Amino acid sequence: MESIKESLKSRGVGIVALSVVFFSLLFFLAAGRFSGQGSFVEVKGLSERIVKADTAIWSMNFEVKSNDVDALYSQVEKNISTVKSFLKEKGFEESEVNVAPVNVYQDTYREALFRYNSNTQLSLYTKKVDLVKVASKDTLALAKKGIVMSQNYISFEFTNINSIKPEMLDEAIKNAKDTASRIANDSGASLGKVSRGNQGVFDITNKDPGSPEYKKIRLVSTLRFLLK
Repeated sequence: MESIKESLKSRGVGIVALSVVFFSLLFFLAAGRFSGQGSFVEVKGLSERIVKADTAIWSMNFEVKSNDVDALYSQVEKNISTVKSFLKEKGFEESEVNVAPVNVYQDTYREALFRYNSNTQLSLYTKKVDLVKVASKDTLALAKKGIVMSQNYISFEFTNINSIKPEMLDEAIKNAKDTASRIANDSGASLGKVSRGNQGVFDITNKDPGSPEYKKIRLVSTLRFLLK
C-alpha cells in the first residue's frame, strides 16, 4: 500500500512539473509574439487656436412682487416692454429676444410682505457679439427705470468648430508624428505606420476672464506608431 501511495505521489509531482514546463513554454511563446507585435511608440500631438465667439446669449431675470395680482401682471408687462425697448435702442432686433412664460407664485406665510411674487426670464440670442459687450455695460439704465435684475449673465460661444477642425487635426497629427520620429531615431529604429489613433476632444475655454468673447480651443490627439 505504501509503495502504491509513493508511486501515485511521484506521478502527481511529475504531472505538476510537466504542467509548469508546458504553461511556461506557452507563456514565453506568447510573450515573444506580443513583443514582436508590440514594437510601437505612443505619443500625443497638440494643436491650439484663439478664436472669437460668433454667438452671444444674454440672460436677464427680474422679479416683481405685489399684493394685487392685476397690478403685478401690469408691472411685469411694463418691465418686459422696457427691456425690449432698451435692447432695440442698443441695436438688436425684437426677433432676437425671447421671453419665457412668467412664473407666478403665492406666498401664504401670514407675515409675508407680498402675497404674489413673479419671476420673468428674458434672453437675447444674437450674432452681434461686440454689440452685446458694449450694451451690457449700460444696464444701469434699466435699474434707473425700476428694473432690478436678479440675474444678468452673458454666455459667449463659438459654434463654427467645423471651420477649423480639419486644420487643427492635421496640426495635432503632424506634431505627434514629429515627436514619434525623434523618439524612433533616438532608439535606433525607424517610424512605421499608425496602428492606433484617437482624435481627442476639442476643449473650448475662455481665453482669459477679462475677454470671455475670445476662446481658446485645444485639441490633444493620441497616436500609436509602429517601429521597425
